[in-house]
Amino acid sequence: MKTQRTQTQSTTPERRPAAKPRKKRLSLLRYLILACMLASAGNAFAVNPVTLQIAVQSIESTEPPHMLGDTLLLSLKPDRPARFVGVRFAHEDWRILHSYEMNENGVFVYDFPVPEGVREIRYRVVVDGLWMPDPANPRVDADDAGNVLSVYTLDRDIVRPIVNPKREHDGSVTFMYTGDPGRRVTLVGDFNNWDPFMESMEETGPGRYAITLRVPAGRHWYFFFTEGRRVLDPYNPESGIDPDGIKVSYFSSRS
Repeated sequence: MKTQRTQTQSTTPERRPAAKPRKKRLSLLRYLILACMLASAGNAFAVNPVTLQIAVQSIESTEPPHMLGDTLLLSLKPDRPARFVGVRFAHEDWRILHSYEMNENGVFVYDFPVPEGVREIRYRVVVDGLWMPDPANPRVDADDAGNVLSVYTLDRDIVRPIVNPKREHDGSVTFMYTGDPGRRVTLVGDFNNWDPFMESMEETGPGRYAITLRVPAGRHWYFFFTEGRRVLDPYNPESGIDPDGIKVSYFSSRS
C-alpha cells in the first residue's frame, strides 16, 4: 500500500515526460485507432454524431423503426396535432419516459442508443399521455396483462469499443476491464489510497467488469488488480512510471 508521500511523488515532473506534449500525441493516436475500429465494425459500433444528426433532420414522414449504427431511430408524424410524443421500454420496466424531439420537417424523432446485451426491444409509444403500439411498426405482441406493444429485433449484438475512463453525465467516471470470467477484479489508485481491496468491479458479462465512482478533480494514477497481480489499463494509452519504477495508468478528472 502506498503512502500519501508516494502519491505526491508519483506526479512530480522529474519522474515522467512532460504531460502536455505526450497527451496530445497519445490523444491523436487514440482517436485514429478508434476511428478505424468504428469504420471497420459497420453498424455494430456507435454512429458518428454528425451522421446521426443529418439522419434525424432528413426524416420527412413517419418511417418504420430502423438501426443507424448502434442507434434505433423511431419516428412519428401524427395525423392530428400532438404536443408530446415519447416512448417507454420493457427492458427498463417501463419506468422511464423518453421524449421525442420534433425535427425541421415537423416529424417527432427519437434516437435511442441500444444498450449492449439487448437484442429484442419491446416498447410502447406515448402520445399526449395515451400509450399505444408504434403505428410505424407492424410487428406487435401482447404482455401478460393483454396490453399491445411493439417489438423490434436487432440482427446483431451491439458491441462498443472500450475507452477508459468514461466520463458520465453526472460527473462520475466508469472503468471497464476484460479478462477471464468469474474473477475478482479491483480498481486501485491514488483516489482510494492504493487499497487493492476497496473498489471491487462488477462482472456485467462473461469476463467483462465495470465500476463507476466519483473522484476528485485533478490528475489521477491507477491500475487494475486481479489474481494477485497488477494490470495496466489496456484501454487507456496514457501512462507513466511511479516511484517504485512500475508503470501505471493516469487520467484527468474535471469534477
